[in-house]
Amino acid sequence: MARAVLRRIADLGGTATYDEIQHYFAGHPDTPIPPKAIGGTLTSIRAVRRRIGPDSPSMLLERDDRARRYRITPVLVDGLQRVFTLADARPDLLRS
Repeated sequence: MARAVLRRIADLGGTATYDEIQHYFAGHPDTPIPPKAIGGTLTSIRAVRRRIGPDSPSMLLERDDRARRYRITPVLVDGLQRVFTLADARPDLLRS
């Protein structure tokens, strides 16, 4: 689920509010995430970040709790979109 959320944020250009993400996945036909569970899914993005992000302490995904917004560093949005396109073409490349 965290991968789907990360993809959605990248598809939105790298910036999304908590509410946008929650609303999108609440009724999603393939990856529904109930509003009560969205917080845990968004928190688990840290695990995704550790697996695909750079080794440096810089943040792939920044959270601004006061503004209730997520932001992916713009330079990484294009790369993430290419990775997701490749994953669509070759799902065998992604691990569960």
